[in-house]
Amino acid sequence: MSEISRREFAQSLALAALAPMLGPHLAPIRWPPAAVPAPPPAGIPPHEPGALAKALAGVIRAQYGDRLSEADLAVVTRQIENGLERAEKVRKPALANGNEPDFVFSAVRVEGVG
Repeated sequence: MSEISRREFAQSLALAALAPMLGPHLAPIRWPPAAVPAPPPAGIPPHEPGALAKALAGVIRAQYGDRLSEADLAVVTRQIENGLERAEKVRKPALANGNEPDFVFSAVRVEGVG
């Protein structure tokens, strides 16, 4: 039995749902293989993940290591590092008092108010 990723399985389900609309005599339809990210240009060192990203990837390795290859773990580590970098960018700008909301929204109606 060949290995199939969750993404490939979901794509095959989507194609199966389209089959009645495409007609009865069709050859098998395949999505193009996933694009492999290009290596960084020569002269630019690859970005080394931080300690936190490596630690979190270590947790994933401990729990799911038997199902993931080293390439998969490298991708997961890169994704964790990217997420941590984005979170840091969001936290960076200081908010002034004028940036905060001047009211508190509540979906529950409070009796006697407004």
